[in-house]
Amino acid sequence: MKRIIKLIFIIVVILFSSCEKKVTDLEFEKNVMTEIFPSLIDSTCIDMRIFSEPPPIVGEIIYDNEGNYIRVDSTKGTNEQKQKLLDWKNHIKNIEKDTSKIIIGFDPLIRDNSRDLKEDFKTHFKNSKIFLSKEKKETEYVFDFKNIKLNNKFRLKDIALFPKDNKAIWKAKYDFIFGGVVSFSRIQFNKNRQFGILDGGFVCGRHCGQGFRIYIKKVNNKWIIDEVEGTWVA
Repeated sequence: MKRIIKLIFIIVVILFSSCEKKVTDLEFEKNVMTEIFPSLIDSTCIDMRIFSEPPPIVGEIIYDNEGNYIRVDSTKGTNEQKQKLLDWKNHIKNIEKDTSKIIIGFDPLIRDNSRDLKEDFKTHFKNSKIFLSKEKKETEYVFDFKNIKLNNKFRLKDIALFPKDNKAIWKAKYDFIFGGVVSFSRIQFNKNRQFGILDGGFVCGRHCGQGFRIYIKKVNNKWIIDEVEGTWVA
């Protein structure tokens, strides 16, 4: 009887293993993107209400004989300047306490990275080699982001729901706080798929934005961001 039970158990295990679906390279990439996505948003998107308003100067600006800026002498700050700084600090605190969601336009079409990342892998991940898939490779895919819970105060909205004209998207009036537009490239993995590199970009206006090279790695069976490196600024 024990032999029969053991035999049945072995047969069930074999059948289960044979029915288990193999994860394709694209599915693997999508799973990693889904896991790392909240961290990607936190690392690239910013609240422009804070960064677009620099603190007011308190003190006297000192220049050299040729009119070049040297420093600010804060000991010569006026009461009016100090009050403006205090008002600015209170304004920033109110923004930080604001629980309103900031809407970010997102392009869910994830395209191949057009840049050669061989050297990036070698230098950042100690001579690791790029993984070359044997599968028929799609150059792009549509990322399903709508059910992913984000960590921060940002909320994503499909870019297709915004004005198509690049100028109009920044001039349009919205019934929500519009923060900008974010996009990402596909992830390029190393040979054993323990490291990955992708590019990202956050645009906050017609002449405002920043590009990123994002290095990710697998630690304790979890994907995390290793480093975010700036690639361009507008």
